[in-house]
Amino acid sequence: MTKRKIKKGRVFVETSKGIFPYGLLQKAESKKSSSQQLSESTNKWMLQNDLVSPPYSPTSFWTLYESNPILFRCVNQLASDVAGLGWTFRLQEGKKDNQAELNRLKEFVKDKSDVEDSFRTVLKCLLIDWGALGYCGLEVARNNKQDVADIYHVPAHTLKVHKSKIKYCQVRNNKKVWFRKFGETQNISVKTGKEIAGRGRDSANELIFYKNYYPKSDYYGVPNCISAVGDITGLIGLRDYNLSFFENYGIPAALITLEGEWEDGAEKKLQDFLDKEIKGSSNAHRTLVIQTPNSTKDTHSKLVYDKLGVDVKEGSFRLYEQSRRENILIAYSMPPERVGVKVTGPLGGESTKETMEVYIQSVVEPLQLDFEEIINSKLLNSEIYRFKFNDIDLKNYDALVDRMTKAVGIGLLTPNEARNELGKKPYVEGDKFYIQSNLIEAGEADTESKLSKENDELESESEIYREIE
Repeated sequence: MTKRKIKKGRVFVETSKGIFPYGLLQKAESKKSSSQQLSESTNKWMLQNDLVSPPYSPTSFWTLYESNPILFRCVNQLASDVAGLGWTFRLQEGKKDNQAELNRLKEFVKDKSDVEDSFRTVLKCLLIDWGALGYCGLEVARNNKQDVADIYHVPAHTLKVHKSKIKYCQVRNNKKVWFRKFGETQNISVKTGKEIAGRGRDSANELIFYKNYYPKSDYYGVPNCISAVGDITGLIGLRDYNLSFFENYGIPAALITLEGEWEDGAEKKLQDFLDKEIKGSSNAHRTLVIQTPNSTKDTHSKLVYDKLGVDVKEGSFRLYEQSRRENILIAYSMPPERVGVKVTGPLGGESTKETMEVYIQSVVEPLQLDFEEIINSKLLNSEIYRFKFNDIDLKNYDALVDRMTKAVGIGLLTPNEARNELGKKPYVEGDKFYIQSNLIEAGEADTESKLSKENDELESESEIYREIE
């Protein structure tokens, strides 16, 4: 195609089908590149200012998180395993070291002990939000040169997504501040969320919104524990039942029957004593004295106290607790030992190593890759180095050294490649491939052995001959 200007400064494009206004072709091209899918209907979930509500209440998820130790440890341990083990900057293939660039990157992610929102802390907070709620938000502030200057964690439960998906609102105590989606060029007001011209003090910062995909919502994610909510609430109910049991100082569920003729109000006095005078550990070992009415041949007054199956409940509760606990661990693919739980069922014993490998490969590493991509492509923007999280070290070092030695000996790896796997620095001549010199071609082993035997026989015969002489 060739462009040519027509009168009055209008631009036309000559194609095989004729001459058309350039603007018309631009619109047609844009229309073809956009998605034609139907978006989620948000009318019933819409709040003020066209903000969309999450599919589930964030407060409910936080209540589960802080009420169950297994869920609490799963979420926090995952955050530590992904971002809490440190990081490195790896030189990209074909690039040369640049100390100035490396210093810039290290300064950006430098952890400072006197700063609460250090880089490590911000990442862990984001991951805790993701693990407990299913989504998280990272505020990005730029300097006068429009370079990324700093980042801040935004508590996920305070964020609302606008129906346009290009801006977000933080709501706290009826106060609001706005953020624009990272990369959006149109400035909006931090106070109102409306478009403004230019960039000034009223201009909103950008926000990176990361979510766990949830098919029923185009705007929010849900945590992995969504499939184990019943198990979590079951364990909370079990905890509350036991608290109530010990609050009564171990008085089991019972049926008390007053038979015969009793003074009016006797059952109320007995109930009040059990409810008020015995509850609590401070009232332990108190004695209940009951005077029964004088029994006669006609009355036969007595008090009957029958327990209601405590032993059966205790046994079934132990099985119930173990089953619910395992389901929560399964939801996060979390190895039991990682959160201090000893399991003798399908998640324990000989399968511990396999469970750990599944956890790392299916949960930890995918999250690390996603956050590395965000950090490298949106925050650091370095063409020389790549930010890389440190992995969980499960290697048997002696076995790894043995494997690397064999790989170098058969020319599979260079010495420097093997040293990189072992965490060692390369050396100048270490990029060559080597093959052990004592390798023998297939089929030659028998011939060489035979020649060696013949040489030994000849030497023996020579010695005998010399002795005869």
